[in-house]
Amino acid sequence: MTVDDEIRQIDTQITKLKIQFDLYFIGSVPKPPTDQRDALDKQLKKLQFNLKSSGDRFLYNAVLNKFNAYSELWLKNLRTKEEGAHLHPLARRHAQQVAAAAGATGGSNGSAASAAAANTGTRHKAGHRSGEHRPPDSWRISTTQRNDAALKNFYQNFIAAKAKAGDQKTPSFDSFAREIARHAAAIKGQVDCETIDFKIYSKDNKVSIKAKPLK
Repeated sequence: MTVDDEIRQIDTQITKLKIQFDLYFIGSVPKPPTDQRDALDKQLKKLQFNLKSSGDRFLYNAVLNKFNAYSELWLKNLRTKEEGAHLHPLARRHAQQVAAAAGATGGSNGSAASAAAANTGTRHKAGHRSGEHRPPDSWRISTTQRNDAALKNFYQNFIAAKAKAGDQKTPSFDSFAREIARHAAAIKGQVDCETIDFKIYSKDNKVSIKAKPLK
């Protein structure tokens, strides 16, 4: 393997590592991938002694700057997460109650539409006139934090759409949330965004979900 190939391989590993950190920060995996980060750090430090051409040095510096920028961001988010975990139980409980209330407000008429409209996991319903084609339901899901109230609202409507289509194969909420988190992290790994717009489509008795990053 040439030095150029090794640098490009490390660049790919950094992108994959970013996805793993994103999954951790939104609560989809229990532990941060710090071991993988440390291994990449050692690999980069070792590689600097094998650079022979100006092209290799240029490519190496670009990948190194990318890794250092992400490392600073990961360290900052780890500290923020740790500080949040050390909140007084009453303060943490209050924050959870506020989040739950934001996702559960509304009366019996259209409560689902009101539920997610108060936060980043927002469900949007476009107004429509009689005879017009109704656009698919959509939910804005944060890529930086998990919102169980919005996810549950999204999940319930997904299950309802599958039931209406006659599809009895329904995932559990946990597996649904993990799958959405994986999609969100994969998209964020390609497009730097804080929110992703998920839409439920029903056609020919089949239900699908499509995602679009929002900057």
